[in-house]
Amino acid sequence: MQFRFFQSSEEIGSQMSDVLRNHLSKAGTLMLSGGSTPYQIYNQLAQQAFDIHPDCRLFLSDERCVPADSDKNNAYNLKPMLHALNGTAQFIAVDTACTPAEASLKFSRELDKLSQPDLGLLGIGADGHTAGIFNQSDAKARSAETTLYTKRPDGMDGVSVSASFIHCCHRIILLATGESKRDILTTLKKNPKSLIAGNVLFNHPQVEIWTDLDLSSSL
Repeated sequence: MQFRFFQSSEEIGSQMSDVLRNHLSKAGTLMLSGGSTPYQIYNQLAQQAFDIHPDCRLFLSDERCVPADSDKNNAYNLKPMLHALNGTAQFIAVDTACTPAEASLKFSRELDKLSQPDLGLLGIGADGHTAGIFNQSDAKARSAETTLYTKRPDGMDGVSVSASFIHCCHRIILLATGESKRDILTTLKKNPKSLIAGNVLFNHPQVEIWTDLDLSSSL
């Protein structure tokens, strides 16, 4: 894993916007992440004058099994960008009207039709999870399954891409900004296999951690 330090979250947002615009403007496959930092970037992109390429396919790494019009639904929060950039038809959503097991299976079938993602965007929680993967057994699994459904720590059911699917992404960027992420990033750098995210990403050839925290003094 390569840690990349930026002077501010604004710098991260600017550079990430450029990276995403490049991918969204051409044919390919793109995995996005939920979370406050990514949504700020998506809302910035929504202000730019371009359309998502008709042969670009994009989807979120995980989803809560809540109604599609709930503000806890990741896809609901992505809608402003999709509408602004004329990309609604290119987006693959988790069907949260189904049971979690059915939603996971349907999502898996849709992802199996796609090429390997050119880029996967991820975040990391204060507990060390990434995507919708919340336990070490799922983090370490390298089965052929594309998706999984889990009971989240908040009590909600969820659907996520699997660790194996994440390893199919050609490039992964994990965004982690703000002082609240210092301890977990320090652990990720010093002892990655103690964390769910570390096990998910372990041995992937191209993982970048983008952060506005200078970790050199804590190592």
